[in-house]
Amino acid sequence: MLDFEDPNIRIVRLTSGEDIIADCVATEDEEVVRLKEPMHIIFKRIPSGKTIMLMLPWLPVEIIKENEACIYDSDILTSFEPKKELVEYYIKAVIENEEHLATASGMHSEYFDDDEDPTDEELEDEELEEILKEKKVSRLH
Repeated sequence: MLDFEDPNIRIVRLTSGEDIIADCVATEDEEVVRLKEPMHIIFKRIPSGKTIMLMLPWLPVEIIKENEACIYDSDILTSFEPKKELVEYYIKAVIENEEHLATASGMHSEYFDDDEDPTDEELEDEELEEILKEKKVSRLH
């Protein structure tokens, strides 16, 4: 569960090229970082010139007890402090994901409200698959 009193929300770029946003907590040995409620961030520029951001659970949340992972500090290339708006969006996504998991048994989860900007474009399954394929190909390893 996210510590809303004292979150340390960071964007972590892994050596694999993945961008993860999470509540990051250093462990006592300082060689391991605990990522609480990690979300994978994917950016896609579409032909219209817009940039679309996807935020998906990084872990298989449907089958694990705690949405936390420990990674070695050596697996982190760098980390960034996200903008306030992204932190708010991330926290909202975490809450919605937790609510969804508590009430639904399905594997599909949505992080967007119906009252989103009507100019936002929805992705078709094929487009999402293409984004994920491109992300795999662009990984460093």
